[in-house]
Amino acid sequence: MKKIAGTGKKIMTGVFYLAALVTMITNGLLVYLVLAPDSFPKPFYLTYQYPSGEVPNSAADVSNTEHTTNVESEPSISEQVVSTTINPEVLSPGQGITVDTGVMIINLADPGGRRYIKVNIVLEFAPTDPEYYTLMDEELNGTGEEEGSSSHGGEEETVSAFETYVNEFKTQISNVLFAINDSLITLISSKSYEEINTVEGKEALRQEVAELVNNRLPNYHVIQVYFTEFVVQ
Repeated sequence: MKKIAGTGKKIMTGVFYLAALVTMITNGLLVYLVLAPDSFPKPFYLTYQYPSGEVPNSAADVSNTEHTTNVESEPSISEQVVSTTINPEVLSPGQGITVDTGVMIINLADPGGRRYIKVNIVLEFAPTDPEYYTLMDEELNGTGEEEGSSSHGGEEETVSAFETYVNEFKTQISNVLFAINDSLITLISSKSYEEINTVEGKEALRQEVAELVNNRLPNYHVIQVYFTEFVVQ
């Protein structure tokens, strides 16, 4: 009986070790099938079912798909700023069209007229047509249409629809620039040295210039005023 019991114990031990070995081999095979690249030899290959019905070729494809989705979800400038009309109040500096009024030397309202200012003012206007931002998006994306050409130094250069719009807008402003400069000279010549020779004074003058031009030109709207030169002596 002891001999039979010993033999049974050995058989059970052998079965236990065999089962443990089979489990280890099976787990190792599963890990290999799941984690090893498909370029490695395998007895069979796993396939995956995606909800969209499309299976990316690689992890890079998944990354590219996510990146493309994120880029396409970002609104364009035209979507951020306008719909069918432009609201100048929501425009930020840099979203308009700049016009340089030129350098002016103006006497200040100081006793004896001994003080003067040399100033260069650049006005940034809101465009009058919402199409401006559509054309801007196309220009930035390289999808804008060519409308014609201009000659510079004997060489013709292609002009896009966006550039054409900007040039036409600036031409409109240049036709009334004399009225703008007349108003600016009248405003600045009424200021004293003490009024404009501080940071607060310059900011106040900036606001007055914008309001003055907007009142003088009701069909246009200044969204920002820049002093590119400001020397008081």
